[in-house]
Amino acid sequence: MTVTSGPAGWWRALTGERARWSVAAAVTYYLGAHLGLSLSLVGENVTPLWPPTGIAVAAFVVVGRWLWPAVAVAALAVNLPLSAGPLAAVATAAGNTLAPLVAVLVLEAIGFRRQLDRQRDALGIVLAALASTLISALIGSLALAWSDAISYAELPATWAVWWTGDAMGVLIVTPFLLSLPLLRDLPSWPLRQSAEMVAILVTVVVATAWAARTLQVLFLALPVVGWAAWRYQLRAAAPAALIASAITTWSAARGLGTFRGRPLIDQMLALQAFNASIALASFVLAAVVSERNSATRALEAAAADLEARVAVRTAELSALNDQLETEIRERFEAQEQLSHEEARAQREHDIAETLQRSLLPARLPDVPGVAVAARYVPATSDVQIGGDWYDVLQLPDGQVGLAIGDVAGHGVSAAATMAQVRMALRVYALQDTSPASVLRSVHRLVSQLPMPEMVTLLYAVLDPRTRRLRVASAGHPPVLAFSATGASYLKVGLAPPVGVTAEAIYEESVHRLEPGATLLLYTDGLVERRGASITEGLDRLCTAAAAMAGEDLERLCDHLLTTMIEPHHLADDVALIAVRPLPVVAGPWRLTVPAEARMLSLARGSLRQWLRDAGVTKDDENDILVACGEACANVVQHAYAAAPGDLELEARLDEDLLEMWVRDRGQWRAPSDRGGGWGLQLMQALTDAVDVDRTGDGTVVHLRRRVTIGPGKSG
Repeated sequence: MTVTSGPAGWWRALTGERARWSVAAAVTYYLGAHLGLSLSLVGENVTPLWPPTGIAVAAFVVVGRWLWPAVAVAALAVNLPLSAGPLAAVATAAGNTLAPLVAVLVLEAIGFRRQLDRQRDALGIVLAALASTLISALIGSLALAWSDAISYAELPATWAVWWTGDAMGVLIVTPFLLSLPLLRDLPSWPLRQSAEMVAILVTVVVATAWAARTLQVLFLALPVVGWAAWRYQLRAAAPAALIASAITTWSAARGLGTFRGRPLIDQMLALQAFNASIALASFVLAAVVSERNSATRALEAAAADLEARVAVRTAELSALNDQLETEIRERFEAQEQLSHEEARAQREHDIAETLQRSLLPARLPDVPGVAVAARYVPATSDVQIGGDWYDVLQLPDGQVGLAIGDVAGHGVSAAATMAQVRMALRVYALQDTSPASVLRSVHRLVSQLPMPEMVTLLYAVLDPRTRRLRVASAGHPPVLAFSATGASYLKVGLAPPVGVTAEAIYEESVHRLEPGATLLLYTDGLVERRGASITEGLDRLCTAAAAMAGEDLERLCDHLLTTMIEPHHLADDVALIAVRPLPVVAGPWRLTVPAEARMLSLARGSLRQWLRDAGVTKDDENDILVACGEACANVVQHAYAAAPGDLELEARLDEDLLEMWVRDRGQWRAPSDRGGGWGLQLMQALTDAVDVDRTGDGTVVHLRRRVTIGPGKSG
């Protein structure tokens, strides 16, 4: 065997294969033509059964329309000896070639399948056979009339015979040829079915011959052909229809049976109607049964596939159901555990917040000449204790200490560090009024203690009378000072947090506040926000504070917390102190404090500040403070033995006459026989008059003294 390669080799192979198909088609066409001509009714070339047309259609469907030259050559070879001249032969051959080409084009347009297993295929081949052969019948009849082979009077009958022959070739021969490959493609029949098939075909022969020649009822053959189509579809319907049509056509050509004595055109119309009925009934029924069988097989396959899928899916769903039950059980247990954890976390958060608040000042001191407000907001993203804290201290000389700090980290360790630092700062602040010295002392303490946490701290001392502020910072955010004229951060020397470095390098800066100015001390939780720089937070705080410069400090603190933080998404604790020196107001002095020993220094400092503002001389100031202090001490010692209460003080200055009232709402204990009364004697010695009024509602001590007012001062 020679192997070809390259374009030339492929062209030779293709050309050889086409040549073989062309020769086979031409030879088959030629032999089919001579078989059909044996039944000629008009001259020698008009027959009621023309197999070549069916052969050409089958060849075009199976092989391709490129075979048309072979069909044309074979048709010309058949018609040249039969025609009156070359032109008539060429015209007839052209009609014989054109008809199958048109039939194939019609079949291709409807999506024809050569298996004829659909109704549209069966109807399509009937339509193509009846329509396309009109062309060959018309061209052939006119060629015969034009060449004087027939008279024009014979033209209708000739056309009818020609049309019948060509149509029968497509209707009968084409399906038969198309059914032959099915014998190879489809499974072969068993012996019983093969015997039944032979019996059906024999019955078709007998029934058709008997119906056409003896009973003269052609349509008795239809049930037998239908039986063949129903039982074995196209493989039986095609040969059965071919046999029935061939026998009937032979009877018509011989004028036998029902065709005896009838005009030619009537014979052709009857033959055409019978053949069309046979083809239509057999092929349509075969297509219907094929579709039904295909649908049944598809349905069975789908049912089997569905059953398999259902089995697989059922197994999967069963496994998923088991898995889901396990997951639901685990999720329920996890949810239950999570609920317990959330409840425990909430309890811990509440305990942490309570503990944190207990370490902060219970109440801010009532500092004369200074308005103070403070806030503490615990973090919402952590249940542990935070380390933010603040403190306000009233110093002995009338100044006020302001402290705020932040211990890095959370937990009990941070809270313990915060408590130690706060207490240490209180002690150092009472010993030294210099903020820098206080920070240095705290630094030395933190450096000696085992404190792993870093501590930032800011401490300031404010003199309410002069509005002089001294500030020292250990790595803490700067103090914000603001008023109606604007807001700015005070410049403080930079220094690391306490306990971080070996040496304590802290400096203090001095500032003088303008009248009506407010100070704001805060921890970084107020200005830090995730995804934003701290500079942006400081700018937002400056803007928010300046907008509330003239408001009450309590409202100011609430506004800042609302503006600066998100209460439900707070990542760190927030502590802040707002401080505002109050202007000196002439007139009476009043103060109410708890009747406790620790509050006596507060009352004494407040009274001292008022006396100095009023211009009372130093000597008179000292005597008045001692006398008032003795009266207050008596209230703390004697008035509230059973239950706590308040101490109320009031002072008025009218020219040079100073009057003071010390009130309580308690019940004094009965005087003892062990002596006493020295406090009253001391008060009488230091003042001009002392009156004591005891009633069921409490006791009032009224003190009076003439005082000396310094230059430029008056009551």
